[in-house]
Amino acid sequence: MVQSYNNRVSLFVDRKILVFEDLFLLSQEAQSKLVKMGATVLGPVNTTQSALDFLERENIDGVIIDISLEINQVLPIIAKLDDISVPFIFAFSNNPHLDATDFSGFVLSHRESDLITIAEALFIRSNSDH
Repeated sequence: MVQSYNNRVSLFVDRKILVFEDLFLLSQEAQSKLVKMGATVLGPVNTTQSALDFLERENIDGVIIDISLEINQVLPIIAKLDDISVPFIFAFSNNPHLDATDFSGFVLSHRESDLITIAEALFIRSNSDH
Protein backbone atom coordinates (compact mmCIF):
# COMPACT_ATOMS: atom_id res chain seq x y z
CA MET A 1 0.00 0.00 0.00
CA VAL A 2 1.42 3.36 -1.02
CA GLN A 3 1.11 5.93 1.70
CA SER A 4 0.35 9.57 0.97
CA TYR A 5 3.07 12.16 1.40
CA ASN A 6 1.50 13.50 4.63
CA ASN A 7 1.27 10.00 6.09
CA ARG A 8 4.92 9.35 5.30
CA VAL A 9 5.99 12.67 6.84
CA SER A 10 4.03 11.80 9.99
CA LEU A 11 5.80 8.47 10.53
CA PHE A 12 8.14 10.13 13.05
CA VAL A 13 5.32 11.66 15.14
CA ASP A 14 5.64 10.59 18.79
CA ARG A 15 8.57 8.28 17.99
CA LYS A 16 11.71 8.10 20.12
CA ILE A 17 14.72 7.73 17.85
CA LEU A 18 18.16 6.84 19.22
CA VAL A 19 21.18 7.82 17.14
CA PHE A 20 24.32 5.74 17.68
CA GLU A 21 27.26 7.34 15.88
CA ASP A 22 31.01 7.22 15.60
CA LEU A 23 32.00 10.82 15.06
CA PHE A 24 29.48 12.93 13.21
CA LEU A 25 26.38 11.33 11.77
CA LEU A 26 23.59 13.55 13.07
CA SER A 27 23.85 17.17 11.96
CA GLN A 28 22.02 19.98 13.74
CA GLU A 29 19.91 20.43 10.61
CA ALA A 30 18.92 16.75 10.52
CA GLN A 31 18.11 16.76 14.24
CA SER A 32 15.98 19.90 13.86
CA LYS A 33 14.14 18.37 10.89
CA LEU A 34 13.46 15.14 12.82
CA VAL A 35 12.04 17.16 15.71
CA LYS A 36 9.87 19.20 13.31
CA MET A 37 8.58 15.91 11.90
CA GLY A 38 7.50 14.91 15.42
CA ALA A 39 10.36 12.72 16.64
CA THR A 40 12.11 12.84 19.96
CA VAL A 41 15.82 12.42 19.22
CA LEU A 42 17.80 10.62 21.90
CA GLY A 43 21.53 10.97 21.86
CA PRO A 44 23.51 10.91 19.78
CA VAL A 45 25.56 8.39 21.73
CA ASN A 46 28.98 7.16 20.72
CA THR A 47 29.68 4.20 23.00
CA THR A 48 28.10 0.79 23.16
CA GLN A 49 27.42 1.16 26.88
CA SER A 50 25.67 4.51 26.39
CA ALA A 51 23.45 2.98 23.71
CA LEU A 52 22.65 -0.01 25.93
CA ASP A 53 21.85 2.34 28.82
CA PHE A 54 19.34 4.22 26.65
CA LEU A 55 17.78 0.94 25.56
CA GLU A 56 17.32 -0.04 29.22
CA ARG A 57 15.90 3.34 30.32
CA GLU A 58 13.74 4.41 27.40
CA ASN A 59 11.00 2.92 25.26
CA ILE A 60 12.79 3.52 21.99
CA ASP A 61 10.88 3.17 18.72
CA GLY A 62 13.82 3.02 16.32
CA VAL A 63 17.60 3.31 16.13
CA ILE A 64 19.78 4.88 13.45
CA ILE A 65 23.28 3.39 13.54
CA ASP A 66 26.33 4.98 11.93
CA ILE A 67 27.64 2.62 9.27
CA SER A 68 31.23 3.60 10.13
CA LEU A 69 31.11 2.08 13.64
CA GLU A 70 33.33 -0.90 14.37
CA ILE A 71 31.59 -4.28 14.31
CA ASN A 72 32.48 -5.00 17.97
CA GLN A 73 30.63 -1.81 18.95
CA VAL A 74 27.54 -2.69 16.95
CA LEU A 75 26.98 -6.40 17.64
CA PRO A 76 25.83 -6.02 21.28
CA ILE A 77 23.41 -3.29 20.20
CA ILE A 78 21.98 -5.39 17.37
CA ALA A 79 21.51 -8.34 19.74
CA LYS A 80 19.65 -6.14 22.23
CA LEU A 81 17.51 -4.52 19.53
CA ASP A 82 16.55 -7.94 18.19
CA ASP A 83 15.69 -9.12 21.72
CA ILE A 84 13.36 -6.19 22.33
CA SER A 85 12.05 -5.99 18.73
CA VAL A 86 13.19 -2.44 18.04
CA PRO A 87 13.79 -1.68 14.35
CA PHE A 88 17.11 -0.20 13.28
CA ILE A 89 18.90 0.88 10.14
CA PHE A 90 22.51 1.65 9.27
CA ALA A 91 23.07 5.08 7.73
CA PHE A 92 25.77 7.16 6.14
CA SER A 93 26.30 10.74 7.20
CA ASN A 94 25.42 13.47 4.74
CA ASN A 95 28.55 13.92 2.66
CA PRO A 96 28.87 16.11 -0.43
CA HIS A 97 31.07 13.42 -2.03
CA LEU A 98 28.43 10.73 -1.53
CA ASP A 99 25.76 10.39 -4.17
CA ALA A 100 22.92 8.59 -2.41
CA THR A 101 21.30 7.76 -5.72
CA ASP A 102 24.12 5.30 -6.43
CA PHE A 103 23.24 2.88 -3.62
CA SER A 104 20.21 1.59 -1.78
CA GLY A 105 21.43 2.56 1.70
CA PHE A 106 20.31 5.39 3.94
CA VAL A 107 21.68 8.89 4.37
CA LEU A 108 20.93 10.78 7.58
CA SER A 109 20.59 14.35 6.38
CA HIS A 110 18.26 17.31 6.75
CA ARG A 111 16.61 16.45 3.41
CA GLU A 112 13.02 15.45 3.97
CA SER A 113 13.25 12.75 1.30
CA ASP A 114 16.16 11.07 3.14
CA LEU A 115 14.30 11.21 6.46
CA ILE A 116 11.10 9.82 4.94
CA THR A 117 13.09 6.92 3.47
CA ILE A 118 14.50 6.19 6.95
CA ALA A 119 11.04 6.42 8.55
CA GLU A 120 9.60 4.01 5.99
CA ALA A 121 12.40 1.53 6.62
CA LEU A 122 11.98 1.73 10.39
CA PHE A 123 8.22 1.86 10.75
CA ILE A 124 6.55 0.51 7.62
CA ARG A 125 8.81 -2.37 6.65
CA SER A 126 9.34 -3.41 10.28
CA ASN A 127 5.59 -3.48 10.95
CA SER A 128 5.01 -5.78 7.99
CA ASP A 129 7.72 -8.15 9.26
CA HIS A 130 6.06 -8.71 12.65
